[in-house]
Amino acid sequence: MTEPEIGYAEALAELEGILDELDGDEVDVDVLGSRVRRAAELLRLCRDRIASARFDVEQVVAELEAEAADAGAPGREEATADGEASGVDGVATPRQ
Repeated sequence: MTEPEIGYAEALAELEGILDELDGDEVDVDVLGSRVRRAAELLRLCRDRIASARFDVEQVVAELEAEAADAGAPGREEATADGEASGVDGVATPRQ
């Protein structure tokens, strides 16, 4: 059975605990290799989560920028009751 995947905060906390343990004076050589392997696993998991979050943020920012560019494009203004166009910021601009 596979170990359930842990979240970033939990992985980081476990990694910090392992690092504290390894920094101590009484590291058990019998478990040293397994602790270092676990630390490497956790480090990879944290890096993957950060990369994934960065990708998601970049996608959202790109979508927002595209929406803002579309909103500012000609022909996207809405006419108000007095016949003037309402710009992106809501300020009425005269139609030409």
